[in-house]
Amino acid sequence: MGVEPVRRFVEQVYIPLKYENGEWRKGTGQESEYVFLRSILPVIGGLRCRDLKAEHLRNVLRAVAATGVSYESVGKVRLAMKDIVKKMIAEEYLISNIAEGLKTPKTARKSDRTRLRRVTLAQYLEAWTALDERERLSCDLVTFCGLRESEAYALQIGDRIQQDEIRVQRSWYKGEINPTKTNEERDVGMPPEIFERLTAWIATLPEQGPKGWVFPSERITTPLLPDNVLRRDIHPRLEPLGLDWINFAVLRRSHSTLHEERGTDPKIIADQQGHGLGVHLSKYVDSSVARKRDAAAGLWSDFKALQAEEVPGN
Repeated sequence: MGVEPVRRFVEQVYIPLKYENGEWRKGTGQESEYVFLRSILPVIGGLRCRDLKAEHLRNVLRAVAATGVSYESVGKVRLAMKDIVKKMIAEEYLISNIAEGLKTPKTARKSDRTRLRRVTLAQYLEAWTALDERERLSCDLVTFCGLRESEAYALQIGDRIQQDEIRVQRSWYKGEINPTKTNEERDVGMPPEIFERLTAWIATLPEQGPKGWVFPSERITTPLLPDNVLRRDIHPRLEPLGLDWINFAVLRRSHSTLHEERGTDPKIIADQQGHGLGVHLSKYVDSSVARKRDAAAGLWSDFKALQAEEVPGN
């Protein structure tokens, strides 16, 4: 072992193992393969695994940074190479960890800070007012309930959608239905008013069966694609307001930030979003649906108070 080219190892060993071990879903796997094919393999793919040196890895990062992509994108390539080297060692294609001290070059372009933005409740209210009800609801599920957009658009009428909770069971990512990102179902707390609006919305849908999609596409048989909703229905409404930087990732980050500002228990935030908060908390502690509902309802109340031109707490 070790005499094989890096390209062969990546394509015939590394990528299949990532899928086999459940580390990649199909969508994320395709994105990662694109990184390998476009960024890593053209530079080091022809080298034998055992001849691979740290300098070769640095050359990859320099080449990627020279293309002008963001600092974060170069960082993803760095992490991918570190993982490849780790697998090479585990599979005995390489002896030493040549990626241990690998760092993102300082020449990499710093990312546009708008990618890290959060919305304030005032900004969300301005955007919310400009949207139609379908888009409001999907945005509310992300902002106030902590769903991923892939989970919100994967909801079916037959899912557990009650006055205080939603059962999140699946995701809709790049045209495919998959398990949730964590491969686990979870119960998410929901403010009663959002439940009432969601119920009213469902009553207008053409397909009322349990397998009907809450946010169906024109074909009815599939959900809407979140990216299409952003491009066609949300951003055109927000652009005149200067708020077209808002997307579902921004709203999900804002869910965490807004709750933290309210002093919400971090465990509740993590449970709503389906994130871990340390092994002990994630495996042995679970926030009740009532607490998650109350947290979501509290943030929604702040929003409604602002909508009524009131100052929360006064």
